[in-house]
Amino acid sequence: MSSPDQDEPGWPDLPSEAQVQQLSQWLAGPRSRALRRAAIGHRRHVLEVGAGHCVVTSELAHRGSGQVIALDRRADVLAGCTAPEVSFVAGDAQQLPFADASFDLVFFQNTLLWIANPGTAIAESMRVLQSGGAVVALEPDYGGMMEYPDWGIRELWISGLSQAGADPLVGRKLPGLCEAAGIETWVELVHIPQAAQAQTLSLLDDLPLTDNQHQIAQNVHGYIERANGDWAVFLHVPYFLIVATKP
Repeated sequence: MSSPDQDEPGWPDLPSEAQVQQLSQWLAGPRSRALRRAAIGHRRHVLEVGAGHCVVTSELAHRGSGQVIALDRRADVLAGCTAPEVSFVAGDAQQLPFADASFDLVFFQNTLLWIANPGTAIAESMRVLQSGGAVVALEPDYGGMMEYPDWGIRELWISGLSQAGADPLVGRKLPGLCEAAGIETWVELVHIPQAAQAQTLSLLDDLPLTDNQHQIAQNVHGYIERANGDWAVFLHVPYFLIVATKP
C-alpha cells in the first residue's frame, strides 16, 4: 500500500509498516486465491506497483519463478526494503518507466485508490504486459462499508479519503476500467467478516478530518477496545478482487 510523495500538499503520510502488515494479513487469503488464478507460479517477470513498505514483495518473489520489480513513488521508503530476487525502482504508476511487454504479471494492493487516474495506471499496466499476462488488483470500496452499531465511520472514511485525494469508491470502478483497457476481466467481491479491531481506526489518524470527526473516531476506538473482540461490534470494508488477462 502506498501514498503519494510526502511533500505533496493535502496527502497523508504512508501508513506505518505495522498498519500495512495488518492490512496485508487480512487480505492474505483473497490475495493467494487471486495469484493462483493468475498462475503466479509460472510468472517470470512480475511488477508490484505501489510497493510501499514491501510487505507483499517477498511473497511475490517466493511464489513466482523469476524476477520481481517493486515500484513506488517513495524512493525513501523503498530504500528500507530488502528481498532476494527483487529490484526496487522509484516511479509513477501512470508513467511506468519500462518498455512495452516487459512483464507477465502486474500486481496492485491498496494502491489504485491513491492514483489520480486509475484508468491511466491500468492502461500503463496493459502496455508493459506481455500477451497472456495478468493484472491482479485488490482494492477497497468504502461505499459498501458495513458497521454495527452505526457510528457514521463509513462517512468518516469516505470524507477523509476524498479530502486526501483518494477515491474511496475505486473498487466498483475497476472492472469497467479494465474492460476499457481491453483486458479480459474476472471479478470477485471479497468479504472478510470479523469482529471490529481498534487498530483499523488508527488509519484514520493521518486523514484530513475535522476535529469533530477525529473525536468521533477516538470515541469509537475506545468503544471497540472495551469490546475486546466481541462480535457485537462489527466493521467491514468490501474489497474488489480483480484478475484481468491481456489477450
